[in-house]
Formats: sequence, structure tokens, C-alpha cells
Amino acid sequence: MKYRITSNSFIFFICTMCMIILCAPALALSEETGPKVFSDIALFVSKNIRPYIEAADSIRSRFDQALDADVQVFMLDRYADKAKSDLADRLVAEGNIGLVVAVGPEAAAFVWKTFTDERILKIYSIILNPQKVIDFKASVQGISLNIPPFHQLKMMQQGFPSVKRIGIFYDPANNAGFFNEAVVAASTLGLQIVSLSVSSKKQIPKRLQQCWQAVDCIWLIPDRTVISESIALHIIKQAVLNKVPVVGYNQFFYESGAAMAFVFDYKALGRQTADLAIDMLRHKDVVNNRVPVFQTWLNKAVLEKLEIVFSKPLISSITFGP
Repeated sequence: MKYRITSNSFIFFICTMCMIILCAPALALSEETGPKVFSDIALFVSKNIRPYIEAADSIRSRFDQALDADVQVFMLDRYADKAKSDLADRLVAEGNIGLVVAVGPEAAAFVWKTFTDERILKIYSIILNPQKVIDFKASVQGISLNIPPFHQLKMMQQGFPSVKRIGIFYDPANNAGFFNEAVVAASTLGLQIVSLSVSSKKQIPKRLQQCWQAVDCIWLIPDRTVISESIALHIIKQAVLNKVPVVGYNQFFYESGAAMAFVFDYKALGRQTADLAIDMLRHKDVVNNRVPVFQTWLNKAVLEKLEIVFSKPLISSITFGP
């Protein structure tokens, strides 16, 4: 009886050891790639508007899927200045926050001012020109609303193969850097950038009247001197009359008659932000200033007015808009 018990115990021991050896790689893999417990995550949202809410919801959902961590969400527009200060003091004093995510420029400014401890990871999302909002260093991570000129020009080239001369309306005081970068990017693609620089809105009608023989396309970029709803509509209307396509940077331009527009899906931007944050938490190598995910829409009705015909099928990254 004793011998049988000992033998069974020995067999059990051998089986157990075999299981440990065989499962060791799988256990190691699970530990490396599976959910881990992190410090709390604070998600700050600038204000209760649809783009920010869609992005924040996607960030929260992605964190819930991938991380074992508590996520606290704060809508900053619900706090007065004193309440914001008290909130910041409380969160810093508790010392439980390991990652802070800022959605929108107001949230980013608050986060970078409040959480100065370098052990706390910070990431921004849904910000145009983040370098103008926060203390921008090489180590700063986030998803902006800035699509690099090269990527935009590449879409124009693929959408409008006959276009070679692209005019940019811009104020050098606001966008000299973007213009210079666009000139370099265009040269690598065999395109030419035509400067339509202005220093005030009053100069736009004259510049517009003079440009039609010099450009094959007009490219509108975010610029507070140039862009207003009425000016954008005027430029688009005149361009259509002169059979020149206009390229804009959001759905407003598409709906207003631009032939091409770069459109953001804020849920997708939220997922991209969350994935970047997860990589940071897991100490993976990350690429600084990732290109935000975007869609390129062509306006079929406008293209017909411009008599632009496509002889080849559209590439997957360019689609006809709704």
C-alpha cells in the first residue's frame, strides 16, 4: 500500500515537472504580451464636444480591452479654475497616476502644467500644432491633427495625376514652416508649390484673381489669416468656375465643394492614441509624432463639374465621399 502511494506520488511529480517545462514558453509569452496591472490612468478631455468625446470613448474602450488598470475621466470644462487647481493638487498628492492622457489643447496645457513628475507618462491627442500648446520636446508623445505635407501631396498626386502646380494660400507669419516643408516634399514627388502668400484677408481676392494661370490646384491649409467660412466658400466657388480643384482639410470643405478633402475619424484617432499609450506603458520602442490616421475623400459631383475623369481604379487610401 505504501509502495503504491509512493509510486503514484513519483508519477505525479514527473508529470507536474513535464507540464511546467512544456508550458514555460507559453507562460513567458503570456507574461510578455498579456494584460498587466499598471498605476491608475487619468484621461482629461478639454470640453464636451463630439470629436473629443468620440476620441475619449475610443481611448477608454481600448484601455479596458488591453489593460488591467483603473481609468478616471475628467471633463475639464465642468471645473472652474479653483476646482481645477484643487483637482490637480489631489491627484498629484495621491500619487497613484502612472499615465495621463490629454484630449484637446486645453487638456494638454493643463496636463503638462500639472503633472511635472517625469515618472508619470503623458500623451496628447486631437491637437493642431501641439508645439504651440505645450513645452514640446523630442520625448513628447501624442497624436496630433497635423498631416505632414508629404502625405497630403502624395494623396493629391494619386488623386489628380495631371496636377503639377499646387498653390497654397497661407500667411507666412502663421505657416512659413509648413510652406517650406511642402516645397521640399513636392520636389521629391516631381510637383511644384506655388506661393499664394497673404498677410491679411483683404489681399485674398486679388491673389485669387491673379493665380488661375499659374496653378493646377489650390491647397487650403489651417491658417487663421486665410480661413474663414465665407472666404473658403468664395475660394471654392471661384475655383470651380475656373475648372481648378480645391483640396481642403476637413468635412466642411468637402461639403462646401472641395474636390478633395482630408477627413479625420475621431474614434480611429482615439484608438491610435490608446495604442501609442499602451506601447509606452509596456516600454516598447515608439515612433515620435506618428502620422494621424486620416481618410482622403473625393467629391464625385465636383469632379464631374471640373471634367476630371479617372482612367484607373482608385487606390484603397482614397475613396469617394458620402
